Amino acid sequence: MHIKREFAVRDVDVARSIVSAHPFATIVTSDLRATHMPCLVDERCEGLAILGHVARADPVADGLDQPILAMFQGPSGYVSASWYASETIPTWNHLTLHVQGVPQLFGDAMPVLRRTVEHFESAVEAPWSLESLGHTAREMADEVIAFRLPAASWYAEAKLSQDKPVQERSRVLAGLERDGPYANAALAAAMRRFWP
Repeated sequence: MHIKREFAVRDVDVARSIVSAHPFATIVTSDLRATHMPCLVDERCEGLAILGHVARADPVADGLDQPILAMFQGPSGYVSASWYASETIPTWNHLTLHVQGVPQLFGDAMPVLRRTVEHFESAVEAPWSLESLGHTAREMADEVIAFRLPAASWYAEAKLSQDKPVQERSRVLAGLERDGPYANAALAAAMRRFWP
């Protein structure tokens, strides 16, 4: 992935925050099979490592012994050329993260499934738990392959108009924050976060 210097993210904590805020990953195997699954940051790892799982029935499961690519998509949206004062072309602003590596497979998927459910259920008023399934939880876990993906490499891009003058960035923000077909409060918030 080609990333302009102005848009490159090199801070591992920012990469981890992208996964935490946008955990639904696209997972692509070396034979170009893809699936979509929620993932977690492995907080026990100092660098960047992802925890995830795939159904054994998913064709992606056959490629987990080779390098994979996990892609995380944050806020994104169209930026109209009409929002700029100077002559330019339209673009698409976005926040993305690519993580590459060889998954480390767990013998038992239950701990990763439990952590995943507990993580997402922690925001619910009356959290659901795997234990409520009784023996069915064990059967379900046996139908899943859980993995840790330590990042052999990762690339994050925050293409959020940082290469534009302050006045032009303000015009883009105004376009995203006003009512209309391209209103995008999440993208505007990301732009404010990443501006120098």
